[in-house]
Amino acid sequence: MAKKNYELVLVLSDKNADDKTRSRDEAEASLQKRGAEIVQKEDWGARRLYHLAKKQDRGHYFYYGFKSEGAAIPQINGDLRVNAGVLKAMITVLD
Repeated sequence: MAKKNYELVLVLSDKNADDKTRSRDEAEASLQKRGAEIVQKEDWGARRLYHLAKKQDRGHYFYYGFKSEGAAIPQINGDLRVNAGVLKAMITVLD
């Protein structure tokens, strides 16, 4: 199966720097564990959230461009859902 290009926007809790780093590392490990090839990473910084997420009004945004097979996307989403430091995550296909 051919790999497609995807992008992930990840919003992490901004309350504790150590937790934020751990959550980011877990998210990257999840991508790699599921066979995704990360081609671009950007730190978009801390921003105010429009809606509360897990009772928090601020989050730290990260962007990832990656290549993956489509079958791995639900597994990646599942991994991100159980990561306690992730406030929001959105994966979109670019191709």
